Amino acid sequence: MKNWVFSIVTVFMLGGLVHKTASAQHDEKAINVGFSIPEVALIDIEYLGSQTIEFELLPSSETGGSPVIRQRTNQELWINYSSALGRFSQHRSIVAQVTDGSLPQGLDLFVNATEYSGNGDGHTGVSAGKVKIGTDPRPVITGIGSAYTGNGIGNGHRLNFEVDISQMEKVMANESIDFTILYTLTDN
Repeated sequence: MKNWVFSIVTVFMLGGLVHKTASAQHDEKAINVGFSIPEVALIDIEYLGSQTIEFELLPSSETGGSPVIRQRTNQELWINYSSALGRFSQHRSIVAQVTDGSLPQGLDLFVNATEYSGNGDGHTGVSAGKVKIGTDPRPVITGIGSAYTGNGIGNGHRLNFEVDISQMEKVMANESIDFTILYTLTDN
């Protein structure tokens, strides 16, 4: 009986040790993590060659024929942008307008931004197609969300320009007329 009591006491002692090792203390601590993401609206024009575009009006090769408009400079212009929308912004647009000068009378200038290409990410904008440029801002790229286009030539939207004669009777010969086209990334 002595062995039997010793065995029962040993089992209770071992059971108590196993129970203590199985119940460890559990403690938790928490830290707060915060992010500060500011609104971002950055735009850049990248170019290969010159940032000046030159057109010339040449006489027709046939008497009585329509003049020919030729682009004298052949370079690439690309719009790059970065956009992080604010809480209440749904999307942005890039608008273009003539500043610092005026278009020659009788001529219309059009810009066509290509669809997005490049190594950016996010909700890039879409081309508004062929847009007549004047002194009032007109959208050339719309629907820009939080996105970036990538930097440099080949990223973003390539800009293609075209000049048409709208009123030949107003076209006057002169040496040159210079003006600036301003591009603005704006909230809608």
